[in-house]
Amino acid sequence: MKDTLFKEKQNGTGALTANNYPTSYIVGFVVGLLLLIPSLILARHHQLTGLQARIFYDFNNLSDVFKVPALIITEGLGAAYPIAICLLLPLVLKRYRLALLFLVTVGGTGVVMEIAKMITKEPRPFTLLRGQIHQRAVESGLNSFPSGHEAVATAMALTLWLVLPKKWRWLSVVWIVIVGVSRMYLGVHGLNDIVGGFAIGLAAVCFVRLLPPAIAKPLHLDKDKPLLERGF
Repeated sequence: MKDTLFKEKQNGTGALTANNYPTSYIVGFVVGLLLLIPSLILARHHQLTGLQARIFYDFNNLSDVFKVPALIITEGLGAAYPIAICLLLPLVLKRYRLALLFLVTVGGTGVVMEIAKMITKEPRPFTLLRGQIHQRAVESGLNSFPSGHEAVATAMALTLWLVLPKKWRWLSVVWIVIVGVSRMYLGVHGLNDIVGGFAIGLAAVCFVRLLPPAIAKPLHLDKDKPLLERGF
């Protein structure tokens, strides 16, 4: 199966080649930055008010009956378990380029995420809203922005998007959305944290796919070969 996020064309020899800078990746990277910068600035104000607060409460005030499914979603799709699966499964199937892409995008997402947390130092919703929330999960990290689960989930879901048939790409969208909703429902992140996490994951995936050939090829991250091809 070929990498499906950008158009491939045949050269004179019949081999598949790709535009070095596909428009979809450029647009995705720019959108990621346009979402990240204002969300980072907003997070530095340490406020959870207005529309953001209303949206947070809309999800956080839902019935406790959803607590267990939300915990399963947040850990099963946005934490260490899915990262391990996304790395190990391609390795077992000898799709090394795909495994490497998962590793680089998720790793890069994690680095940017930690930098953003150090810059903003935004408290959790429980602190910002003076305890007037349903806190259904305990988080070890004190900084709320950005949502690490959402950032990692976005990086993994969009990397998966690259190899999914068109009729199944909705799974990547659902993955991103339900992780974000579950984080607000559990009371550990506000909407701005979710937007920031999504922006970082989106920008990371697009940035790696936009690497110039001189850098990407030695790292086996170039777009000359389909991601699902065996070996390197």
